Amino acid sequence: MAETTIKLKFSPNVEQHLSQLIEHEFGNDVEDLKRTDELLRSAIDRRDELKKELSVASAEVPTEIRSALREAESSVNRIEEINMEYSQLRRRVTGQLTDVEPMVDDLTEMVSKVKGLERTLDYIKWLMLVEELSSKIQGSLLVTTAPPSLFAGSEVQKSLLNSAMPSAVSHFAELSQVYESLQDSKCLHLLEFVENTIMFWYRILKDRLASEFNEIIKTLGWPFVTVSTPMPPPDTTVAELKGRLEACFSHLLKLQLPNTLAETEEQSSRGVELLPGTQPILLPIQLLLEPLVKRFKYHFFGKRQTNAIDKPEWYFTQILNWVRDHGHFLDQTIQPILDRAERGYITAKVEFSRGLLQLAARKLKNDIPDILYDDQLLSHTIDEVLLFDKELRSQNGYPDREPGCFHVLTEKQCFEKWISVERNFAGQKMDALFQSKTAWVSQYKDVTDSDDAKVPECVENFMTLLLVITERYKSLPSPTHHLCFLDLQLELIDDFRIRLLQVLKLRSSVPLSGQYCSIVNGIEYVLGVLEEWGNQLFFVQLNFFRREQESMEKVNAALETNPEMAEQILAQNSPSASNDSEEAYEGSVFDSMTALYAHQKQEMLQTLRRVIMDEIMDMSYDYQNQKWLTLPSHKDFITPSISSPLCDVLQTLKARLHQVQDLLTASVFSHLWEAIAESMEKHFFHNVISVGQFNEGGARQLKYDITRGLFPVFSEYTSKPDSYFRILKDSCTLLNQSKGTLMLLHGVLKEEGADMARTKLADLKVSKLTVPQAIKVIGLRADIKIR
Repeated sequence: MAETTIKLKFSPNVEQHLSQLIEHEFGNDVEDLKRTDELLRSAIDRRDELKKELSVASAEVPTEIRSALREAESSVNRIEEINMEYSQLRRRVTGQLTDVEPMVDDLTEMVSKVKGLERTLDYIKWLMLVEELSSKIQGSLLVTTAPPSLFAGSEVQKSLLNSAMPSAVSHFAELSQVYESLQDSKCLHLLEFVENTIMFWYRILKDRLASEFNEIIKTLGWPFVTVSTPMPPPDTTVAELKGRLEACFSHLLKLQLPNTLAETEEQSSRGVELLPGTQPILLPIQLLLEPLVKRFKYHFFGKRQTNAIDKPEWYFTQILNWVRDHGHFLDQTIQPILDRAERGYITAKVEFSRGLLQLAARKLKNDIPDILYDDQLLSHTIDEVLLFDKELRSQNGYPDREPGCFHVLTEKQCFEKWISVERNFAGQKMDALFQSKTAWVSQYKDVTDSDDAKVPECVENFMTLLLVITERYKSLPSPTHHLCFLDLQLELIDDFRIRLLQVLKLRSSVPLSGQYCSIVNGIEYVLGVLEEWGNQLFFVQLNFFRREQESMEKVNAALETNPEMAEQILAQNSPSASNDSEEAYEGSVFDSMTALYAHQKQEMLQTLRRVIMDEIMDMSYDYQNQKWLTLPSHKDFITPSISSPLCDVLQTLKARLHQVQDLLTASVFSHLWEAIAESMEKHFFHNVISVGQFNEGGARQLKYDITRGLFPVFSEYTSKPDSYFRILKDSCTLLNQSKGTLMLLHGVLKEEGADMARTKLADLKVSKLTVPQAIKVIGLRADIKIR
């Protein structure tokens, strides 16, 4: 019987797993094959366990699957039911919509009609409210005009009369509130009707109250313009009049028109325009102003001699007098009434002054077209306006926040003419200053010996001219106008600088002359004044406004160039995005001019220094060529003395310093002598010390010349002249060391590092000379041998 071979085929993964299992269980040891039975039993047991688990799972899973299937079938059935319900409902709704569509159209039309009726009803309600208030006002007024026979007794008549006018003005106030409530309405005819009704009753009530009010104030002596003092009424009468005045004044306050109507009424009735940014004048104050308005028009708008266009001070003075003469009555009588009427935030005197200012502004505006053709007259008028505004605020308590008459002067045509007049006048003034025989002489030369006595007359008068211009435009309310005048001032300052340069080139060829030094003093004076002005609050604010204006101009230019990048440009230039907000307050509006003047001053000082130093250097030729190597030791002299070639040099230097000290101010001379000291140090070091050869006697003589000759010349101007000649002092210190010290020091300086070299020099109190310079100075001692 032949053997049958069974070949089992496994997947590659199974074969790999079996191979790994056999390798793990048996390895290379053949004897371990005995464990095959054990391994087989273990595998059979594991198979049986897996069969049990599989049978249990097979029993449980079908139950769960059947349950899930039942739920799915139920959900499907529910969905089908919902779809059917939706279809039925949709058909019903569609049918219903089809049925009610005509009804919806009808209802829409009806709703539109209802809304129209509601608007009509509201319209009628407003009309009825206006008619009702109008009827109440009429009823109140009829009581005041009813014949006495209608009343049973005088007390009844008096009571009705006393309550009639308050009732009328109260209803009028309600009518004004109705008008203000309707301001946003588009019912133009309604607004017109309410406005006409208000104006109708306003004129009637105003006429009745104004007649009583004028009678009361006339009895009290208003206006206070007569030369002779009228007999005052008895105290009992005054008390009664003031009581009636307060009642009438309160009624007039309630009769105040809404602002839009009041402005129109004031322009039409009084012929004046409101000052910029102000509210209409209170009605009772208008009535107080009426007799003064009549007088003002009579004197300054008619053909009387007081209406002189070249005398604006006449009507300005008249207004100031009226404010002064009526101030006491306004403060003591009218202001308490305003306080009790809960109008204490309004100052009677200010309101009165504002009403008179409207008159002044109207008169000024009326005269300006004729004034513009005469520069002298325009300048005079501007001066009078400025003086009037100053006196009104300083002497009569008119607040700074309230506007004056400047808006008339800052209208485009007038303002441009004003700038032109200021420019022409300043140019003529500068011409006169430079042509004056005393232009370069101080106004205080015979009064004081201070620096003020060295500032030339033309410079001081020019700065006074700029100060006057500043005072003239400082009161203008707009920073834009301030900047226009500031540009004019900067233009004049630069023009003055150019004129100084022309004088310098034509008539001041000699630097040590008095005129040359006067120009330097003048430039220094201008610099000092501009620095002082630049720190004043007014010019600091102008500097900020100018930075803001320049920033806005850049933004506008960028927007015109790239309008599509508007958001990005605005975000980059917003205040929150800029990190240099503090820089807006830095610097000064005069920085550009001070830089030019400072440069010119520096050039002129350099010229003075050069002229003096050229003379000194020409005289010091013999001293430069002195034989220091042949000089004997100081031990051979009983008394050491300054080298004779140096005496004339020092004498000339001292004379020149005294000469310029007498001509220059202290601050300018301080800069000059310090520059000369620096030049003298360089001259001595490079032209005397560096080119010489010294023995011990020569070094001692050089030190004596410098410490006892040169230093004392400058000791008049500083307590420590040696601090301005530290290189010379260090050079003398090194040259006067002993031979051994110099030889050792030279070796250290040549061989050691820089830190050690500086330390050794510091030990000898040599601090200004560099190491190479110190080595060179040591090499000038010809009596020592240096490798």
